[in-house]
Amino acid sequence: MRVVAQSLTWACVILFVALVLHTNGVSASASTGVVFGLVGAAWGTLQSEKPCPAGCLM
Repeated sequence: MRVVAQSLTWACVILFVALVLHTNGVSASASTGVVFGLVGAAWGTLQSEKPCPAGCLM
């Protein structure tokens, strides 16, 4: 359930930021860059809790 809550939180954050960027008149390319950056951060956060499939060298 924790992953679902984190996923929903990230989704809300991404949608909120996209809405703020749109209402402030930020260009489409800049908005896309910010949103994709947040998607990457969300992906990294959600994947960090899973064990490495090939074995990590840590």
